Amino acid sequence: MQNNNPLPTANPEWGFWGTSARSDYDAPMVWNAMSKLLAERFDLTPEHTRDLLDARFGRHLADELSFIKGGPGSPEAIAEHIDNILKNRSWRNYFRKAINDTKAA
Repeated sequence: MQNNNPLPTANPEWGFWGTSARSDYDAPMVWNAMSKLLAERFDLTPEHTRDLLDARFGRHLADELSFIKGGPGSPEAIAEHIDNILKNRSWRNYFRKAINDTKAA
């Protein structure tokens, strides 16, 4: 099992963190929740997780959190939403491609 302690963003103006902040989410909470979720579910290193969230994929993922009823107010709400979108083959493929691209970089 990998260490899944989140690393801080290297891209605070863009990607998941920047989009979360501009959307008035609790950026530290959603960053940590999403980092841990991705690391655990996809067996990512902290570096891969950070790089994935700092990329375009992270920006799109943060935008997707706006569809959580009541907003992304807790790690549990975020995890439930991600579980639901991963039931969709297009989202699963998008995750898989973004993760593979991040690992290959």
